[in-house]
Amino acid sequence: MRSLIQSVHTLQTPESLARRLELELGLVVLRTGMLEVPSARYSFVTARPFLRFRSSGSRCETLQLGTNSEVQFGNPWALLNALIARFELLDEESPPFPLGGIFGFWGYDLKYFVEPRLSRHTIHDLELPDCNLGFYASLVVFDHLENSVFIVSTGLEANGERSQSRADTDLDWWKHQLLSEPSSLPFTLSTPFINHSESSLQSSFPKHQFLQAVKLAQDWIRSGDIYQVNLAQRLDAKWAYGGLDLFEQLCRVSPSPFAAFLAADEFSICSSSPELFLRLSGRHAVTRPIKGTRPRHIDPTLDAALTQELITSEKERAELVMITDLLRNDLGRVSEFGSVNVPHLAHLERFAQVQHLVSTIQSTIRAHLTHLDVLESCFPGGSITGAPKIRAMEIIDVLEPVARGPYTGCIGYLGFNRESQLSIAIRTVVLKDGRAWFHVGAGIVSDSIASAEYQETWSKAGGIVSALGFTELECQTAINRF
Repeated sequence: MRSLIQSVHTLQTPESLARRLELELGLVVLRTGMLEVPSARYSFVTARPFLRFRSSGSRCETLQLGTNSEVQFGNPWALLNALIARFELLDEESPPFPLGGIFGFWGYDLKYFVEPRLSRHTIHDLELPDCNLGFYASLVVFDHLENSVFIVSTGLEANGERSQSRADTDLDWWKHQLLSEPSSLPFTLSTPFINHSESSLQSSFPKHQFLQAVKLAQDWIRSGDIYQVNLAQRLDAKWAYGGLDLFEQLCRVSPSPFAAFLAADEFSICSSSPELFLRLSGRHAVTRPIKGTRPRHIDPTLDAALTQELITSEKERAELVMITDLLRNDLGRVSEFGSVNVPHLAHLERFAQVQHLVSTIQSTIRAHLTHLDVLESCFPGGSITGAPKIRAMEIIDVLEPVARGPYTGCIGYLGFNRESQLSIAIRTVVLKDGRAWFHVGAGIVSDSIASAEYQETWSKAGGIVSALGFTELECQTAINRF
């Protein structure tokens, strides 16, 4: 049988459709708010995975609806690769979006299975899985360029077989959701909730400790251990509403090309990432690292001055060139000889809260490798670790007080038809136990000014703290308090 791809005329948006599916198992929304980025043409909504996979260290759990979970111990990358092979749809004419796939997050701590010499000694106080993934047989595709909507229904079953009746049932279910009248109103924070107390925004990394960590990192740089390292602090605050509520706030306040909402059993994740980690289409690979950051300003003159400061900064450009070279090497390990190239170096991109310098690197993947092989080889993204990558990760584990969890891992999908896309999990919030937890980081080099790097983390936090309802004055009060 062939996958069913059916166009549907609907009034639903990704947000309104997500609201209809809010109570469904494994809801995933991948939403673009910036059509200027070519890889952000499509938004996706899916739910009801036929399999789920999560890992914590070497403990890997596979869950199938209506059956007992299966627990295995081993390398989650290897176990996941064996599982994916059961569902690949490589014999069909492929559209530029996934025909079903694995949607979810791959957390930063999966690095321990990429580089076994790394040892765990960070505090995992949130007790999150290292990855949380769903296998989805059907989904809805919103094509923002053509202003069209498609249902994809593959009929895949958990045993790897395909059923026409399953495909038809899924297609009818999605049609019902899409042809229903949108009923939700945009979420807005209520006025009483915006009156935060000064102590309601917390940090795992007080300012004096962060500044000291920058100085220690620079000692390692001067000794020749590393050239650059990314350091992050984790902030948290109360959140009295649902995950989709924050997601809608975040998309409105801080639109991005790779916004995401993921619902898990005991937590949810909201992201407004600006950074593409990997776009994989067949054997073609693209990565777009970001380095160099300046805040945006409502005054056009001051905004232009900040832009000029960024694009003329030798420090920021050198940092991005360094990371570009690191990612060229990462892609080179899985690519055809001579195919890695850099069509764009240090290109300016602007977002609602900040502006960045971005490079584009592309290559041709070697024929025998899967997309998960490519992800594993490049994981985690070099733009959020440092260079050289392995030593930078060792130093991050020494200097940062708590585990990163999903932060600086990746969010997205691996399509069963080898159409895959993953964003770097930055500007990303974990909602758990009535609180919102999120990391913000800065790249440290030899001539970094510690106080400026600390301030940069707060600039990057701007979209999230605004979505949470904090005012600029409350943020400044928190910075001074820490």
